[in-house]
Amino acid sequence: MMMLKQLMRSPAVLSIIAIQIVVYIAQLVNHDVAERLSLPGDVEGLGERPWSPLTVMFVHELLVHVVLMVVMLAAFGPLLEQSARAMDLIAVYLLAGLAGSLGILAAIAAVPAWAEDGTIVGSSAAVFGVTAAVLAMRPSSRLFGGTTTQWLGFLIAANIVFFFSLPLGSVGHLVGIAVGWAYGRWLRTRFGSHAEEVT
Repeated sequence: MMMLKQLMRSPAVLSIIAIQIVVYIAQLVNHDVAERLSLPGDVEGLGERPWSPLTVMFVHELLVHVVLMVVMLAAFGPLLEQSARAMDLIAVYLLAGLAGSLGILAAIAAVPAWAEDGTIVGSSAAVFGVTAAVLAMRPSSRLFGGTTTQWLGFLIAANIVFFFSLPLGSVGHLVGIAVGWAYGRWLRTRFGSHAEEVT
């Protein structure tokens, strides 16, 4: 119930969630939507969709994926938005997502064998970035039953494990986590102990 109350007081988080849901519904109605907004599986395809490093963070292939991302964003997003500002939540989401996309493209350029025939979708890099920013701002808090170290360790370990089956996704996620963590540490220097007060 407390999480729902915090979410209702977080317009930036609600806006991002709404966009994700609207885009997912649009994909079900018209499959071309996903194709146009998704990140290409090779660097050459970027020329046809130069906007895709940004738009990909609103596209999901599976319902379970969008639900997981919405739940995670609903849990951690309000803690960031209310500890800092709405524009910081949006900045972290966009920067972590964009950095994740660029990390994926750099990985494809460095290891051409990783290039994919289809497209890449998902907001995981952006959402993980938001989560990492919250953890960086609240180093001594317990969040949802875990410490900052435990949550960060889980995010990193899970992506290292997934690296062997989904290398591109893991690269994007880890880059998003790094960007979110760096942004969160910067916010910590600005807002200090106030970041720990929102629960």
